[in-house]
Amino acid sequence: MPGALSRTIRVFIIDDHRMFTQAVAAALAEEPDMEVVDTVENLAEARRRLEEVEVDVILLDQRLPDGQGTHAAAELRAIRPGAKVVLVTAAMEPSVLNEALAAGCAGFVTKGDSIDALAAAVRAAASGATPVSPAMLNRLTNPDVNGSALTEPLTPRETAVLLFLADGMSNEEIAKRLFISIHTLRNHIQSIISKLGAHSKLEAVSIAIREGLISAPGNEY
Repeated sequence: MPGALSRTIRVFIIDDHRMFTQAVAAALAEEPDMEVVDTVENLAEARRRLEEVEVDVILLDQRLPDGQGTHAAAELRAIRPGAKVVLVTAAMEPSVLNEALAAGCAGFVTKGDSIDALAAAVRAAASGATPVSPAMLNRLTNPDVNGSALTEPLTPRETAVLLFLADGMSNEEIAKRLFISIHTLRNHIQSIISKLGAHSKLEAVSIAIREGLISAPGNEY
C-alpha cells in the first residue's frame, strides 16, 4: 500500500492454536518486508517475551488459555508502547469489538480472512493506519453497537480527515494529501475523537459511518 514502511516489520504472534500460528508465521515470514520475531501461546509468556524483543505489530488472539485478548491489549501496549495491536479473532460480538476499541487496538482481522488480508493489515497497522476486515466493519457500524452522539459539528477539514482515515491511510499519507503538517493533522484527529466521544481513530471512523457522517469505504483496508 502507499506509504508502506521501508524497514522490516517485526511481528509478534499470540495464539494458542499451534497449527494456525505455524501457518501464519510461515506465511508472513515469506513476505519480503516482515519478520516474525516470536510466537507464544498465552498471555503470561507474551508478557515475558515482550520485555525482551523489539516488536512493531502484535497479532493477538481473543480467546487465550489465561485470559481475553481485549482485556490484555492495553497492558501489552504498555509493555511495548511502540507496538500496534491487531486483534485476530473468530469472535465478532459487538461487545468484543467495543472492548478492543477501548483497549486501543489498532485494527481487527477475522480468522476467516485470507493470509493476504492479514499481511495487508500488518502493513497498515505498522504505518499508522487502522485496518478492519469488511466483516468487522459491518459489526462496527451496526446500529446495535453503542456509540456517542456528535457533540459538536465537524468542520469540512475534519470530515476530509475522517474520509481518509476510513480508507485506511496513515497519518503521513493524509498530511501529504491535505498539504498540512503532521502536528496539524494530529490536532484535527484529536478534535474529531473528542467531538465523536471516541477512544481512538478507529472508533471515531466507526461512529461516523454509523451516524451517516461519512460513507463506508469500498476497499478492505
